[in-house]
Amino acid sequence: MSSILLDSILQKEKQKYPADLSDDVLFEYYSADNILVNYDLNSDEIECGLIDGSRDAGVDAGYIFVNTNLVAEDFKFSSIREPVELELYLIQSKNQDSFKEGPVDKLASSLPLLLDHTKKQEELEPLFKKEVVEISRRFLDAMDKLADKFPKISIRIFYCCKGIEPNETTKAKATALENTLKGMQFTNVNFRFLGSQNLYERSALQKVLVSKLTTTGTPISGANSYVGLIKLRDYLKFISDDGGSLITRIFEANVRAYQGEVEVNREIATSLGAPIVDLDFWWLNNGVTIVADEASYINNQLVIKNPLIVNGLQTSHEIHAFANLLRDSDERSILVRVIVEQDITKRDQIIRATNRQTSLNSSSFRATEQVHRELEDFLLTIGYYYDRRKNAYKREGKPANKIISIDRLAQAILSLLVQEPHTARARPTTAIKSDVDYRRIFSGDKTQQPLEMYGVAVRLLEKVESHLKSISGDEARIYRNNLKFHTLMVLGWAMNQSANLPALRIAQLNMSKMTDEQVGKVVSWVFNEFKAAGAEDKTAKDSSFTSRLKSNWSAAATSV
Repeated sequence: MSSILLDSILQKEKQKYPADLSDDVLFEYYSADNILVNYDLNSDEIECGLIDGSRDAGVDAGYIFVNTNLVAEDFKFSSIREPVELELYLIQSKNQDSFKEGPVDKLASSLPLLLDHTKKQEELEPLFKKEVVEISRRFLDAMDKLADKFPKISIRIFYCCKGIEPNETTKAKATALENTLKGMQFTNVNFRFLGSQNLYERSALQKVLVSKLTTTGTPISGANSYVGLIKLRDYLKFISDDGGSLITRIFEANVRAYQGEVEVNREIATSLGAPIVDLDFWWLNNGVTIVADEASYINNQLVIKNPLIVNGLQTSHEIHAFANLLRDSDERSILVRVIVEQDITKRDQIIRATNRQTSLNSSSFRATEQVHRELEDFLLTIGYYYDRRKNAYKREGKPANKIISIDRLAQAILSLLVQEPHTARARPTTAIKSDVDYRRIFSGDKTQQPLEMYGVAVRLLEKVESHLKSISGDEARIYRNNLKFHTLMVLGWAMNQSANLPALRIAQLNMSKMTDEQVGKVVSWVFNEFKAAGAEDKTAKDSSFTSRLKSNWSAAATSV
């Protein structure tokens, strides 16, 4: 019965993921999404971790997190402060009705090699596909970079299928693998089996999060709001999952960038670790503001539906970091405000107002700027969902190929307008961190950057991604990862019949003239140039490759 229920969930959730997935790949997406729900990954981030294929070492997906932040290629380790938690998630997803010994055997033979510090990358690549070697090397590299911060290191291995329970031999082999890795100095290794019932029960977490917050006394209540004192230990439970990790998705995406070791956080940490007699914590701290879809007060608890912490991120991180030192006898409290408000515009006002006195950079509020609200409204008219609230549309079940994040749109404009696809490839999460870079892409001046320009970019990007995904094979995956934005740039030139492509001209491109044949011709030309230039990841990240494309391209090269 649980398998039937899980199949029903899979079909209902299918549109959340990229279109035209096979049942096996759909199960891989779903398993990763299910396991990593508290890390709030979007579809692009999930896809980047998928590895399945020949020579995959038994790993269908792999992800690395540092203090709950996904480690992308441009991850800034310098911003991480102690305490540090480094996590490696390795997921094996089999769309089968039972657990088998073979997949565990495969992991047992490959992981000790992949996680061996003494092995060099060139020794491993003949044995395993490039992606699985890269995820293991990136993990070991993170260990080295964070060594002076004495990180807590965890390896979490999951085997998912539609079965019920593995047999005793399969369980024993998983335990043996745990012990092998522990013998390699990875002291915190956990292998879990998730069958149909486990996956089905966890599915509810994907849509609605209902949390309870125990209060000290009766909170003050007003129109759709509550204000109350919460013991530090109870607040810690509220922001942590069952494993003690911080629940990333309850923090407002646009103000949740942890500031690290800055003065305000040092002060919070000091007040937590060295309490002053007769001074409660909430006297020294501005507290936390939460917006929610619904809230009620029952039996000394605030029951909150879909809580979103819009102010108090730094405080929350410091309290979580203080968890191991927080004693049961600690009676200190934190001030919490809960506001029931579903109107997006009003939520923006709350975010700005409650963060006005903090040291957050204005870039933290970019998603609340007028240009992004207008883009959300405009893109909706042409069938796209602009995800200025990370994963808001994903949780509504909108099609993945119609959801466009701020970072992804920025990469598209950076490639098409600014003509820097190498930067879009090399800096997927930091390309618009500086105000100068940001204003090149989102100036807010519709006379210079009309909304139609962004619409054209989104439609071109979807076409490119769709075509690249239709190409099969491991080599095609390398090209997809590296050349998406270079192809987008050249497709814009081909449609314009010129590489001179300012914003106003982009907005005027006639999308009805774009054909599959033309996209295919552009893809072939860019692929051939990539092969000629070396066909390596570093090639796609180098400005010289973009210069090569500009020098070698002509309208005739990609005409049909």
